[in-house]
Amino acid sequence: MTTLVALATKDAVILGCDSLGTISAPLIKPLELLKFFDPAKNFELKLDVDGKPLLKSFNEIYNLSQSMPSQHMTHITKLFSLAPLKAGVMLTGIASIGVRTIKSLIEEFRKDKITSLETQDYSFRDISEKLMEHLVEFYEREFTEEAKRPYLELILGGYGKKAALPEVHRIILPKKEIFVQWKEGDFGIAFGGQMKEIQRIVFGTDYGNRLRLSKRHIDLIRKYRDKNNQFLKTQNVTTEIPELTTDEMVALDIFADNWELEGFHSDWGDFSEQNAIECVDFFVNIMIKSQQFSSSLPTVGGEVHIALINKDKFRFVSKEEYYHAGHNVPKHELR
Repeated sequence: MTTLVALATKDAVILGCDSLGTISAPLIKPLELLKFFDPAKNFELKLDVDGKPLLKSFNEIYNLSQSMPSQHMTHITKLFSLAPLKAGVMLTGIASIGVRTIKSLIEEFRKDKITSLETQDYSFRDISEKLMEHLVEFYEREFTEEAKRPYLELILGGYGKKAALPEVHRIILPKKEIFVQWKEGDFGIAFGGQMKEIQRIVFGTDYGNRLRLSKRHIDLIRKYRDKNNQFLKTQNVTTEIPELTTDEMVALDIFADNWELEGFHSDWGDFSEQNAIECVDFFVNIMIKSQQFSSSLPTVGGEVHIALINKDKFRFVSKEEYYHAGHNVPKHELR
């Protein structure tokens, strides 16, 4: 997994991400399976009231599993220049398509496929469509079964050829969907990949806790209904308050009518380039530090990579270099 942050201001787009690569696997704690086995009978399978095994299918085991990091890869490149276009792209999801890394495919696109764009009055949408078309060619050839195609998300930021203001788009596979996060003239911040702690700051809570709050709210309404029905019985009232319908549950959801928790607000469009750089770094580091001190293995970490794209060009503002034994060489000498 990873954390991606894109901030669109009136003067630039800033892209930022971490550099830890993680491969996850569904893992299960053996002791959690004990509920299916009887220690009093040499741990044979427990039987239900009909004398049939309590463990009826593999799914019951799989449903107890959690996706956990099984491999870590440091210094993974997730942020790329699309120069000479005034654009950049970063990714989360799979790192390779067959024997080709996403990095190599993006480099191939940058070197070989954007020449035709440069001669045109291209829009930023044109860049997104051309890049998706390039990746899909390899993606669908490698992953022939549509139902088994893995997730890949790219966030692009930059400018059309004659655009005065930046845009931010998302490419999502296997849906083959281009989502306009911020169109020209709109400003804001977008996140991709791991973002639980970021969501808690920006939106007041994260998506998982939002679902928990909604469920808790409905559960309490039901408990109050049951309590009132018990009271009505003590008053010899035979009529009961009915169970909530699906439509009523939607209408009574704690977040209905666009109600939200207090979150983080800022005038994103007015950020200076330096403010925007520091803001993107801040949000990526929230995820890195929160996972560094968490009781579970981190899926976000390593160095923070940041790029600034304005109307003039793409440039890295993080230190992009290879190093060994005190010797350093730039990664992007020709850019």
